[in-house]
Amino acid sequence: MFTVPKRKKIGQILLERKLITQDILDEALKCQHKTGIGVTQYLLSAKYIREEDLAKCICAQFGFPYLPLEAYEIPQEVIQLIPKDLAQKYWLIPIDKIDNVLTVVMADPIDVDAIKEVEEKTGYRIQPFVGLISDIVKAIEGYYHLTIKNGYKHDHEAALSLGNDRYDGSERRRSVRLNAKIDIHFPLQEEYRKSQTKNISFHGFLFQSEKALPLGSYVVLQINLPREVSLSPISAVVKIVRVTQLSARAFDIGAETVKIREEDARLMIQHARSCQELSQEFR
Repeated sequence: MFTVPKRKKIGQILLERKLITQDILDEALKCQHKTGIGVTQYLLSAKYIREEDLAKCICAQFGFPYLPLEAYEIPQEVIQLIPKDLAQKYWLIPIDKIDNVLTVVMADPIDVDAIKEVEEKTGYRIQPFVGLISDIVKAIEGYYHLTIKNGYKHDHEAALSLGNDRYDGSERRRSVRLNAKIDIHFPLQEEYRKSQTKNISFHGFLFQSEKALPLGSYVVLQINLPREVSLSPISAVVKIVRVTQLSARAFDIGAETVKIREEDARLMIQHARSCQELSQEFR
């Protein structure tokens, strides 16, 4: 059975490598205590550290090797060992097979549940490597001939490019969007930005921001449902796929959901639907 070796905490390693200051770490720990958002998720989304820095620190923390995917040619027979849905679910990609050991590059190589499911479905023992999530997404798109957008998987020929001002075609209807104003927070540099969603779906969010967010960047959203619905905030990791300028200090931000607990997503959607039904009753 795969077990994770105990090592120094990631925040301590970042401090020792002078990649963050104690004040920044305290800020991240305070956020974690308040919202449940992981320290590394906060540091990445607030742009305090780079993906490359995090990957190196995970290597130092747990002893996992790092592999830059862009310089690696993966045989198609190895790719076929892991279904594309499983690869996208856990952001991982197989790179090599020796006997009954399958080497896999993962964004989160300490995700024991992910490794267990891959081992059960493939019949191979998994040897995890550390990879950058942006490199893994590119590899999934290239080797599985998919374009990842708004949480959907499309055939390569029908794929739409990221960053369009609007979404066109039947793809827009594959996930029902609910007009719902839900309070959210997200970290940007040294501040927590407050906003509200304009609409949500199982696969993404549309919200407004005073500043533009970089296309392709990853952000942690803290979703605050009414206390009678959820006592604790919901955390979702999202990727920015669309930025539309409305005015000098207003931008519409389209984000696809990368990671959220299924039960949290269903609770959020259930609340949004109930708000719509209540609104219709008073029309």
